[in-house]
Amino acid sequence: MADEHASSVRTLRVLEFYSGIGGMRYALKMAGVHADVVEAFEINEIANDVYEHNFGHRPNQGNIQRLTVQQLDAYKAHSWLLSPPCQPYTRQGLRKDVDDSRAQSFLQMLEMLSQMVSPPNYILVENVVGFENSVTHSQLIDVLEDAGFISQEFILTPLQLGIPYSRPRYFCMAKRKPLNFGQPDLNSCLLCQLGPLAHHIKFLAHLPDVQQDNNLHNQTVCCRSISDFLESDPCAIHDTGAPPLLRRATEDGCGIDVSQMELQQQLDARETASLLLEADDDKWEHYKLPVNVVERWGDVFDIVTRDSRSCCCFTKSYGRYAKGTGSLLATKNESALTQQGTLDVSKGVPITSLGLRYFTPQEIANLHSFPAEFSFPHYVSLRQRYALLGNSLSVAVVAALLRYLYDVKSGSEGHA
Repeated sequence: MADEHASSVRTLRVLEFYSGIGGMRYALKMAGVHADVVEAFEINEIANDVYEHNFGHRPNQGNIQRLTVQQLDAYKAHSWLLSPPCQPYTRQGLRKDVDDSRAQSFLQMLEMLSQMVSPPNYILVENVVGFENSVTHSQLIDVLEDAGFISQEFILTPLQLGIPYSRPRYFCMAKRKPLNFGQPDLNSCLLCQLGPLAHHIKFLAHLPDVQQDNNLHNQTVCCRSISDFLESDPCAIHDTGAPPLLRRATEDGCGIDVSQMELQQQLDARETASLLLEADDDKWEHYKLPVNVVERWGDVFDIVTRDSRSCCCFTKSYGRYAKGTGSLLATKNESALTQQGTLDVSKGVPITSLGLRYFTPQEIANLHSFPAEFSFPHYVSLRQRYALLGNSLSVAVVAALLRYLYDVKSGSEGHA
């Protein structure tokens, strides 16, 4: 049986599954949780390079499906943090659910959880919206109930925390009995409002207070502007690797990748050119969209300005595909755009005059609430940076959830 006071008398031992570039670990830090990540697991080698670069700890790159119940018990972990692959539950992934091979490792984790002698006391699962309607989700809830857990579920977006970034995600939090949540009346509920999290948000750095009424459903927050998350200067060319790949497109709005040889030629040419650049040359050249791409696909872009209070979710295909992969920033003639980010034709300004550019990886990391000290190893290409960030999560949203899950008290680093 779980020790009700275990987390208040010792450091939480945490296992981080599908660790990516470390969003969950940063969330633990932002939440003020006194925790020790005893092991992280991630199969992506480049993601592990980034994780090790920032934390000095290289995740276990073995296949999670090879773990045994005995190995999991041996970690004596108090908490599991999991962000399993989302493709089995997305339209692009054909929504194969449990029939998708990428879902199998998570399903096996659930099976092993039910067999453990010393299961964790706390669990947090993150995934895409739609997961809550899947067969996998039903199995998750069944396993948690059978193993003696109570759960609360949320669908949240950074917009609810005052961050101008639309990235709704599903979260399930579970505690093993006799532990319970601060508001047990929400057990087995799916909440699309902050509810009990609102109290914890004001203790997260750089986030505005959330005004909340007594019924938990009328929270209001004013989002900051995009300008608060932008870089004054982009990374140097030699630090960005290959340029954005949105150079050609098919009729359905999807990009065509250039060949590896052509990529290398582009990279070599840019690295050579960087040696000749003068200090007053345009530092943003790397992130500008070519005129021919803007002319051909401008009508499918989501365009925002520095004053915008929201931008679209950045996916792992940002810079490779024209449609639905993330917003573009207008750097000129912003007044020609409507509040919805579409071109006001009455202004007579062509879309090619907006000075459209990609958001930089650092700017996307800022919108994900990664801390200022986060960085990529110099050899990680721009395309890889976009892909890794697109697969990551909102650190601030998860931090608020963790404060509630572990019942972190204001002004302390412990948890009751």
